[in-house]
Amino acid sequence: MDVHCSTCEEPWDTHHLWHDAIFETGLPVEVAEAWGGLPRPEKLSDHYRQEFRSAGWEFGQSVINVVRCPCCPKDALANPDRVQTKAALEELLGDDEDGLAATFEDYRL
Repeated sequence: MDVHCSTCEEPWDTHHLWHDAIFETGLPVEVAEAWGGLPRPEKLSDHYRQEFRSAGWEFGQSVINVVRCPCCPKDALANPDRVQTKAALEELLGDDEDGLAATFEDYRL
């Protein structure tokens, strides 16, 4: 399933976001591998958000809510309507990341 960046609308495969994007950060491989086993709230702790941000990623409450990605032009701003819609869907669907991914894909979010 593909989800789209809220800034540049680049499509991203959810599998890549769930399993591979962490390896694009500057984290050691062992730490990146361990990240996959963390509970969802810990995956986007301040520490990991900072690592992702330095690699060009910015996420909402989950890694499939891509607010900004490495493909975004440096001065581009996120579409506020998309950001709000995706945040509301995250709140509505809670921990159901599969349902969230399907909804994002259905609506090209």
